[in-house]
Amino acid sequence: MIREITVVSGKGGTGKTSVTAAFAKLAGRSVVCDLDVDAADLHILLHPQVLDSHEFYAGQTAVLHAESCTNCRACASYCRFDAIVSSAQGTTIDASRCEGCGVCAYFCPFEAIAMQPRLSGRWFRSRTAIGAMLHGELYPGQENSGLLVTRLREEAHEACRAGAFEYIIADGPPGIGCPVIGAVTGTSFVVAVTEPTVSGVHDLVRICDLCDHFKRPVGVVLNKADLNSDLAVFIETFCAERGYALLASIPYLPSVVRALTEGRTMDEIEDGGIGSSVRQAWQAVVAHFHNSTDRVTS
Repeated sequence: MIREITVVSGKGGTGKTSVTAAFAKLAGRSVVCDLDVDAADLHILLHPQVLDSHEFYAGQTAVLHAESCTNCRACASYCRFDAIVSSAQGTTIDASRCEGCGVCAYFCPFEAIAMQPRLSGRWFRSRTAIGAMLHGELYPGQENSGLLVTRLREEAHEACRAGAFEYIIADGPPGIGCPVIGAVTGTSFVVAVTEPTVSGVHDLVRICDLCDHFKRPVGVVLNKADLNSDLAVFIETFCAERGYALLASIPYLPSVVRALTEGRTMDEIEDGGIGSSVRQAWQAVVAHFHNSTDRVTS
């Protein structure tokens, strides 16, 4: 029975990846999946050894065959993204501006433009000290990260079945957009990492609304809990009213920064009871599965 735990945050910078790395170590033999493909950094803490690398294609881009081009400028007149520059010296296509709509290829009277799949990034199958790891990266300016998130989740489930692992620990993307929807849909349990700031509270509510929409169980980790006592109380009250488990309340201490720069995870930090709080949070997640049948089986 595969149990997939996805750690999200609503906003960036709350400590989502730090919590994910700690959970991955506490889970033991598991599959780790970095779904934050726009800014992947889980590898910094887990030091994966890449076993194989794969190209990721998403969308299309226009390619000009210069030998067939008569420089009639029809394509440039139809392009609404200013991706085609036509001058007396010839016609060129700026790939960074091309949206892949295909209107230039459709209207070119000489069939000098073709649409081809766009190479948008790469994904990797790796090995870590705790098990398999799936992660990826988008190239600068590329989109469709939701598709890459879905691909990584599919590969993570394959790795979980092949290795007879029990847990998938996924570091989700920030926000509430397409990549996050791709990360939380169908997952077994969502851990929302937040902080007691105005933006932290605002985005916690949004990500929890999203999880409620998809009927996903939620637990909350309150990181940097002593930044603002009033907002910390608000978050605690919010969790109680919504029926979310408050998994841990972690103080904001310089020792966390030092540990992370040294490559140590939060469960190894005993200053301020941080390690104990993180371990308690993980045990609460495990307890959820013992008390629930809401699991991913495919």
